[in-house]
Amino acid sequence: MAAGTLTVMLVAAAAALPNAGVALVATAPGPSPDAIVSLASHEWERLPATAAQAAAHPDALVVLTVPRVVTPFNCHECGGRPERLIAAGVYPPRIRLIAIAESGTYGEALATKSFMRDYNLNHLLVVTSPYHTRRSLSTFRSVFAGTPVTVGVIPAIATSPAHPQSWWADPYDRAYVRYEWAAILYYRLCHGVPIWPAAG
Repeated sequence: MAAGTLTVMLVAAAAALPNAGVALVATAPGPSPDAIVSLASHEWERLPATAAQAAAHPDALVVLTVPRVVTPFNCHECGGRPERLIAAGVYPPRIRLIAIAESGTYGEALATKSFMRDYNLNHLLVVTSPYHTRRSLSTFRSVFAGTPVTVGVIPAIATSPAHPQSWWADPYDRAYVRYEWAAILYYRLCHGVPIWPAAG
């Protein structure tokens, strides 16, 4: 059986399991970050979690990724994000905006890699939606492989409507969980991103 076919079968099977939601949620705080990146979209859940991490790590820069073409789907409240962070107590000079040349989480990881290199930073913390954490962590660690940068991830659990333990019971969870497992497969086949995050 070809490796690609086996991967498709494994991911399809994982998406149908009762713990398919829980398996998508990763928490890996890592060392005290030099930079905290809030991934674009789902600002209502990601920005409060980002502000909380900024308060916990007052020396870290706070990074916002900006898609090349902004839509309501890839950056719902793009223009107002700095103001929301400032209103939540983040000191304005800490906030950095970085443009994404390529779309999606993979593009965000590439842009953040350049940012970390340009600022000579070594510890990164990614903040995103719970179901997005595993793919984000795997993608960022794959992109940063071979660099001195450590990558951690924090799920925006307190502000998310996600219910990973009973993901099959709610339309929101069912749609997000299926989407993420399909995206994990796509990232594996198109970008070579491991299904499970590498250590570190």
